Amino acid sequence: MDLTLLPPEIAEAHQRFACSVAASADLDSLMRLKGEFTGREASHASRMMDVLKTAPKEQKRELGAVINALKNEWEEALKNRQIELEAAKKSAASLATSWDPDLPPPLPVHGAIHPLNRLMDRLVDVFRPLGYHVEEGPETETEANNFDGLNIPEDHPARGSADTFYFSAHAGKLLRTHTSPVQVRVLQRIAPDIEKLGGIRFLAPGRVYRKDEIDPTHSPMFHQVEGMLVGHGIGMHHLKGTLSYAMKALFGPAADVRFRPSYFPFVEPGCEVDVRCPLCGGSGCRVCKGSGWVEILGAGLVHPNVLKFAGIDPTVWSGFAFGMGVERTAMMVSQTPDLRLFFENDQRFLKAMGGLD
Repeated sequence: MDLTLLPPEIAEAHQRFACSVAASADLDSLMRLKGEFTGREASHASRMMDVLKTAPKEQKRELGAVINALKNEWEEALKNRQIELEAAKKSAASLATSWDPDLPPPLPVHGAIHPLNRLMDRLVDVFRPLGYHVEEGPETETEANNFDGLNIPEDHPARGSADTFYFSAHAGKLLRTHTSPVQVRVLQRIAPDIEKLGGIRFLAPGRVYRKDEIDPTHSPMFHQVEGMLVGHGIGMHHLKGTLSYAMKALFGPAADVRFRPSYFPFVEPGCEVDVRCPLCGGSGCRVCKGSGWVEILGAGLVHPNVLKFAGIDPTVWSGFAFGMGVERTAMMVSQTPDLRLFFENDQRFLKAMGGLD
């Protein structure tokens, strides 16, 4: 709107109109403001009509459009503020009739750490006594870190657009499909100083993304906790000892742990780690699908190609790595039948999970 067509006092009044409406704390003050701006007599609207009557003929059309737009803006703002004040007055009246001054004031709801974050914190606490620290990395990754640095070949199904979220406008950019790229970044960072450091051990918790359909056991966004240890002469006995300790610390000292051979491109040899079902004790139930065992994580010795990619000599250094899905473990421990419950922010579920105090 071209306010220069209007008298200066009206343009100035419009500049303070929005603040005046917001400052109207009750209906009486709002009605006074309404009379000042849109009343039939001695209002800014009536003065604008007087200006229109005396304006040159060639300006009347443009000036009329400005006046109509201004009046509509004022009336709409006044109407909306009136609705707000009437609703507030009604709410206050309802509260006044239902309030019992003898009752104690309601206590605010106290929030708490989300069950998934609490489980990740628990996993970190399990490994801290073993000298592990936490490393983090970006959720937007490169193909080099997400695949190449982990010995995943170009024809691997995970690299297809049907499984991975790629950014079409940025070649080679994607949402990470696992937290393993953190391992690549950390190894590259420490490679020049690895002799001085004597190796490294760390955990990498965080969110990951895959093109999975949302159902009771899958989500396009979920959480993982991965770990890595690199040093001199690291073998499967170190891996088994570490993970056996971690599973007993997580599920209790009586937990039975077994290791099954498996394949992952970034470890050699690889294995799956199972825990005897803590819910049925191994007799078979819905959670363990009658097998008596629940798969918890995948692990193995770090593949030499992973070390080479980071600039570390695999003839001198070796290590192991492992990774587990947080949601799967949380579902098993809590007997939650549907993964989606963890993301719906239903306070009844969170309270049942200990997520609300």
